[in-house]
Amino acid sequence: MPIRYSPVQGGACELLLNGSLDFIHSVGDSHVAQAIALYLVPFLHEDMAIVAAGLLVAQHELVIGLAASSLAGGMLSRDLLLYGLGSAARRTGFARRFLIGPRVEQLSSWLHGNTTKVIVVSRLVPGLMFPAYIACGWFAISFWRFALTSIAVTAVYLPVILGLALVFGEAAFDRVGGWAYLALIAPVAMAFLLRARAAYRRRQSA
Repeated sequence: MPIRYSPVQGGACELLLNGSLDFIHSVGDSHVAQAIALYLVPFLHEDMAIVAAGLLVAQHELVIGLAASSLAGGMLSRDLLLYGLGSAARRTGFARRFLIGPRVEQLSSWLHGNTTKVIVVSRLVPGLMFPAYIACGWFAISFWRFALTSIAVTAVYLPVILGLALVFGEAAFDRVGGWAYLALIAPVAMAFLLRARAAYRRRQSA
């Protein structure tokens, strides 16, 4: 039975999760169709895509192998798309006007010599991934270095977060049924706060 929550019960995290689940369910009951929909969700919000996958697997609506493959494909495709947009901005004035702002330009000194660190940290700090990955393309960071680092980060990050989402999801459904999403949103929201706090401290010490 599809998971359903009222979008008025919580904040932004719940709205994102509800939107992700509604989108995945809207394509039908086919596992292949839902896997394709899940592939697209990381383009909008990576953590909510992983939480949604954990809930779907916990409810036996999707098998974990297919869910993990869809998520990994979506996350890597999104990373490469952002790099490609930054690279395109070097050649196209139209793309440059829309994509290259002060946040991207400010990353210049940090990127050179710290590419791997930038890619890893950007995955963990809220709001940094999009400008940082676009900056990698804009400043002509090696495509292969970017791609291999992105693959490595995804290979570590995805199994850990999806595993936690699945464990919390299964335990929560066993105990609280339809309120299970709260058990998943709470740690994700806490992770957002901790990552935002770390980013703020880093800016203060810079």
